[in-house]
Amino acid sequence: MKLLLDENLSWRMIKKLTPYFTEVVHASELKIIQPANDISIWNYAKKNGFTILSKDDDFEKIVLLKKAPPKLIYLKTYNLDTKKLVDLIIENKDKITEFIDSDENDIFEIYSN
Repeated sequence: MKLLLDENLSWRMIKKLTPYFTEVVHASELKIIQPANDISIWNYAKKNGFTILSKDDDFEKIVLLKKAPPKLIYLKTYNLDTKKLVDLIIENKDKITEFIDSDENDIFEIYSN
């Protein structure tokens, strides 16, 4: 499973998520015009087989309009710090895997407690 972290997420998450996912990259690392805009990120993810991980509702709108791929993991977590956000993603790893492997849904929402 390949995850592309949107710019609104910390690049520090990469090291903590890499043991749980095949490949994790941050939007700031992409070989596209920086700072990357949402459509550029979406196009890169589509072309390279990534699932987008974001807190930005703009991606929800893009996926609803253009359809998957790429799929979106939409973090509706408000102001969680990076550690808690990483923990929440890891806690949901099995559900994320199931979502990515399924053809049923284009968007998976994760909420904080």
